Amino acid sequence: MGLRNFYWVVVVVLSLGLLFEWTSEKRYQSIQNHVNEDWSSGFDMGGSNTYIENDELYVVIAVETGAIVETRLKKYPVEKVNDAVGFRVFGESKESAFSYYFNSGFTGVVPSYQLESGGAGENYVELVDQKLGLSKRISFLPATYEISISDSSSGGVRGKSFAGLYRTEGRALDLKREALSGGMMNNSSYEGIALSSEADPYSTTRLRRVDEPQEVLSRSGWVAFIQKYFFAAIIGSDEYIYNYYVLPKESGVFRMGYTVEGSSTSNVTYGHEHRLFVGPKIRKDLMQRAENLELSIDMGWFWFLSQPMVWFMDLLNGYINNWGLTIVVFTVMIKLVFWPVTSKSFRSMAALRKISPELNEIKERYKEDRQKSAAETMKVMKKHGANPLGGCLPMLIQMPFFIGFFFALREMVELRHSDLGFWTDLSAPDPYFVLPAMFCFLMIMTQRLNPQPAGMDATQAQVMKYMPVMFSVLFIFFPAALCLYTVVNTGVQLAQQSYLYKQQGALGSD
Repeated sequence: MGLRNFYWVVVVVLSLGLLFEWTSEKRYQSIQNHVNEDWSSGFDMGGSNTYIENDELYVVIAVETGAIVETRLKKYPVEKVNDAVGFRVFGESKESAFSYYFNSGFTGVVPSYQLESGGAGENYVELVDQKLGLSKRISFLPATYEISISDSSSGGVRGKSFAGLYRTEGRALDLKREALSGGMMNNSSYEGIALSSEADPYSTTRLRRVDEPQEVLSRSGWVAFIQKYFFAAIIGSDEYIYNYYVLPKESGVFRMGYTVEGSSTSNVTYGHEHRLFVGPKIRKDLMQRAENLELSIDMGWFWFLSQPMVWFMDLLNGYINNWGLTIVVFTVMIKLVFWPVTSKSFRSMAALRKISPELNEIKERYKEDRQKSAAETMKVMKKHGANPLGGCLPMLIQMPFFIGFFFALREMVELRHSDLGFWTDLSAPDPYFVLPAMFCFLMIMTQRLNPQPAGMDATQAQVMKYMPVMFSVLFIFFPAALCLYTVVNTGVQLAQQSYLYKQQGALGSD
């Protein structure tokens, strides 16, 4: 297949995908379905609901139980369109029978609250149970996205103060799951229970693996359910000792939280103020709220490389003020930093490219004698200073950094609804397929530069030719930010490789 026909295959494949999956009508309908989520909570907690709000949060409270049954992040709409509702962390999905909520109180006590004051759009609500002498005040803390839940008993109770998150199985609310809406990346992000304590700064467990109770005593710390972009965490205080727990599923519900240990010198408890964070996973913000809370941004095995990269990108974006351009600049900077290592790899590949005809001739001449073929091949390589592993080892050194950057971009909430030119959401796939097509072109050009292994058979050669198309089709489902990074990375690498090949006199060889 000629290069021209190869290009036509790429165009046809991408065009068919565009026509079938991303018609304007389907995209519009997908957005409308997402936007039209009802603002009212679907929870039936045995009584009426009320709500409080500030500039960041809209919080629905079940009056009778005092549970927080829904939260919406006002500054993070579910879609980047006018009048879109805020993203939910707590809430319920009737379609998937999923529910997630917060509650607190005293162990062994089942209250039946009534509305005393606040609610209905105020920034606080006061609930009372006169029969049991209990009261609950839910209000916003000065720190953005933090809620104070104060439980108190006028006469004291024998139970311990507790706070807990209650969740059924299922995926997080309001994240798109369709493949061409970013579902491939959303579904692959980590979701599970996380505990931070004095014994272990960050331990995680997936729901399906919670088959027995887990407990750990710690001063301060936090407990949360980790999900992509946004989450809720119950944060402890240095003044108390907490028994953090994770319990197996009971009646379809998983429970995680803490009880407050030794909060009173007697066996009577009079109350406790709980601190609940519900908001976006912005690293520099989480670091200021609680120790190790930034670890909730799960960046894979190379998190120790990803986190400094996110820090530097945030610093860089403070000057550039556009996350798309920040990705471009940062990717170029990484390639320049690794140029000394990359150049060694390209020099070795250039040497192999120059002697490829001679190696192919040896392969053909001694095709019946593999031992002789190998010996002659090594002799020619030694003569010209070519090393078959010389192109691999330098690239392996760079891989952890590029993988770390990949995972950092995948998890950054800052990229959600950020734009660059006609790409209006860098966290969603490129709806125009420009970036996958650019990547395919750059891979083809890179493939033409790379030396073909001596003696490669026709089938292997054909598979290698189609690799750019296969990767480009895969990139249709990747967020635009990841595609942008890969395109810039491949483009800079192609420029570096072409420059060094020309310098080494290897461009004239086939």
